[in-house]
Amino acid sequence: MVGMIERVLRDLGRINGVNGSLVVGKDGLIIESEVPSDIDAEVVAAMASAVFGTAERSAEEIQQEPLEQVTIEGSRGKTLMIDAGEGILAVITDVDINLGLIRLEMKRSAERVKDLLT
Repeated sequence: MVGMIERVLRDLGRINGVNGSLVVGKDGLIIESEVPSDIDAEVVAAMASAVFGTAERSAEEIQQEPLEQVTIEGSRGKTLMIDAGEGILAVITDVDINLGLIRLEMKRSAERVKDLLT
C-alpha cells in the first residue's frame, strides 16, 4: 500500500510548480510524504490535519458539507488539501501554480489514495 501511495505522490511531484506532497492521517500522522529536506513533513502533517479538521467542522456549521478542499495562499506559495477517505492529501506548490490543473490532478490522486487506504 505505502509503495503505491508513494507512486501517487511522485506523479504529483512531476507537475510543474509542485514542491512536495503528503498523505496524512486525520490524526496528523504521516502515512507517506515526498517533500524536500527543507520542509518539516511532520509539522506540515500536523498542521494539515488541524486545518482540515477545523475546516470540516466549519463547513458543517454553515451547512456546506461535505468539505472538498482547503487552500492556504501565502506570498511564497500555496498549500492545498483534499479529503482522501481515511487520510488527507496535501500538496505544497509555488505561488503561480496552475490551480485548475493541480485541483484536477489532486481529485484523481485523492481517489487513488482513498482506494488504497480502504
